[in-house]
Amino acid sequence: MRHFSHVRYVAIDRETILESDEKMVQALQSFQTMYEIRVIVIAEGLPESSPFLRQLVQTDILNIVAAEEIKTMQEEIRECFSEQGMQRFIPAASVELQEEKPQPVPSDEEKQYHFNCTNVTIAIAGFDRRVGVTTTAFNLVCWINAHGGTACYLEANPSHHLAHIIHLFQAEKTGNAYVMENCDFYMTKEIKREYNFIVVDCGALGDKNLQEAFVNVNIRVLCGSAMPYELPVFYRAIERCKDLSVWALGLFVPADMQLYLKNSIQHNIQFSEVSHNLFDWKANDRVCKNSLKDYIVKHK
Repeated sequence: MRHFSHVRYVAIDRETILESDEKMVQALQSFQTMYEIRVIVIAEGLPESSPFLRQLVQTDILNIVAAEEIKTMQEEIRECFSEQGMQRFIPAASVELQEEKPQPVPSDEEKQYHFNCTNVTIAIAGFDRRVGVTTTAFNLVCWINAHGGTACYLEANPSHHLAHIIHLFQAEKTGNAYVMENCDFYMTKEIKREYNFIVVDCGALGDKNLQEAFVNVNIRVLCGSAMPYELPVFYRAIERCKDLSVWALGLFVPADMQLYLKNSIQHNIQFSEVSHNLFDWKANDRVCKNSLKDYIVKHK
């Protein structure tokens, strides 16, 4: 299921499902609890009196293509992929309640900030490969842009993951930047506009000299996880950076190991939650805000 974390829409043809309608609804309900994905069900000729349709609506699956004629089906599919999605199955009572609701107070995840900086460079590296550096860098860029600031991603990772990601998401190119989810991503240092922050993905720290991209920056973040065989490597990486100001970030560290890492790695180490979505700006709101607190002037 985790391979669907980057997907925004899932369209399912009822005719291709071997399970019963009831099991199909249960599976879709589980799917929706894991991902914020718009589910579109193609159920050709499904009458509005159908119990299956009622079950879908109760599960909050409202993008349902039920027409029989090809032209009408195409129109319904286009409506399902529109910005608002299909409106015809939204229960009238829900609409009335929504209109009467007072405006909610923004949560911490939704607050907007004013950042008093220009082109502050944040380098993110890992003590080893495949610890989650690229996801952490992507998530931070998305968090800044979602909270009133401007940030871009710059690849200095020798693994060159960005080329594969750009191909997968079919990103549009604007100048030197590739744009995904309203964020700018760069493969080269030729950045021709100003941002509040430039987030540099340095990949693995390496065993030899520290990368220039990790040394000559404003903020340095060193990521690591806490499997028993990884802890000595994490510790040695922190030791190699002892002449630099470095923030340690523990990725996917179990609660019962966090105190041990505070005592053995760094007393002010931060811990991030699991994120399998490159563009997830909500997963680690607290860590992102705490990392940039010196640059936040006020709420907008």
